[in-house]
Amino acid sequence: MTGLADCNNFFVSCERTLDPTLEGRAVVVLSNNDGCAIARSNEAKRLGVRMGQPAFELRDMIMRGELVALSGNHLLYRDISLRIHDIFRRFVPVTLDYSVDEAFLLMDGIPRTALPEIGAAICDACWDEEHIPVTIGFAPTKTLAKVATEIGKKGGRRVVLLDDPVETERVLASLPVYEMWGIGRRIAKRLYFNGVYTIGDFAAMDRIRVRGEFGVTGERSWRELHGEPCIELEHLERKRQDSISESRTFPVDIDDYDYLRSRMVIYSGHVARRLRAMGGECGALSVFLCTNRFHTERGYHAPTASTRFSPPVSDSAVIASAAVALMESIFDPAYRYKRAGVVISDITQAGVLAPTLFEDVEQRRQATLRSRKLMEAIDRLNAAPGGGVVKLATELTKGHIGHNDGYSSSFGPVKK
Repeated sequence: MTGLADCNNFFVSCERTLDPTLEGRAVVVLSNNDGCAIARSNEAKRLGVRMGQPAFELRDMIMRGELVALSGNHLLYRDISLRIHDIFRRFVPVTLDYSVDEAFLLMDGIPRTALPEIGAAICDACWDEEHIPVTIGFAPTKTLAKVATEIGKKGGRRVVLLDDPVETERVLASLPVYEMWGIGRRIAKRLYFNGVYTIGDFAAMDRIRVRGEFGVTGERSWRELHGEPCIELEHLERKRQDSISESRTFPVDIDDYDYLRSRMVIYSGHVARRLRAMGGECGALSVFLCTNRFHTERGYHAPTASTRFSPPVSDSAVIASAAVALMESIFDPAYRYKRAGVVISDITQAGVLAPTLFEDVEQRRQATLRSRKLMEAIDRLNAAPGGGVVKLATELTKGHIGHNDGYSSSFGPVKK
């Protein structure tokens, strides 16, 4: 059996851990530039707020006090996510961290009769330790586990065991086909044209027809609905990513050099911390700036610049210094920029690369040791309750926009 643990309305639930007064209220979390809703509480869903709905369409509800709009705090969400996934690992032989708020639980060797009790224990631990509500669905395949979790969230059930063929057939017939894992809008439209409206309709199709019309991926989804595990996610078990990036879209177009420099340093610090958390070092760095596509007086301008590190590094100060130098090489005060970001790549395991032939081995070892100890100390301080206190000096230069890209929108201040 396979389980899928899904944190309910995760971003909103994280915000409620900081502000308990949000419990029971209609809440939405907005995208980085406060442009649209990316998370909704159940109360907001009942008001008719759609996922991805533009913020300006919610203005009246916000002004009347019916809806609370929050800017996304993605560092908070990531920290809570890491702790939630640690809880999953305490109870389950193998987990696959599928997303920031989801994990597949591989229950090989565990009797089916024990799954409801294990699921309830996981939900209790997540709520007691982090105050995050979790729904878990168990089924013979990953696709059916997704279905089980969706049934649990809709029905207010914390744990759902979907292993009875008759019950499975009934459930699949009740769910629209666009809710099936792996079915996007484009494929859903094709299915509608063929008279396939529910997941049950898709499961009832002929296997050869499914493969002919939707390829190997569609056939795998069909087989999973029939209880045959065939979707592998081994790539999720990798501890190191191929690259890490961070970027933001600014609320207004920016030509302030100091502000852009501080953004580059902040983004560099974030990606460097994630790099160290996975035990890696990066061999390459790229930065980019983009103007607003809709302000075309001078034409769209999106310069990029890259550099390499030899040996690879994970030191925040080194990465930030290189990012600032790259930004200086592409910054043009004649343009106003709407977006900026950094990307680190060529990630390898920390400390495994051999020195070059002409390198002073002892000098490199001492320098690496000093840097590693400093970064470990900073990471421990920032990970402690009330952390985030140790910053690079350049991060304190805010420019003319202000703290954390905050601003007052046309419908009033968005709560930070």
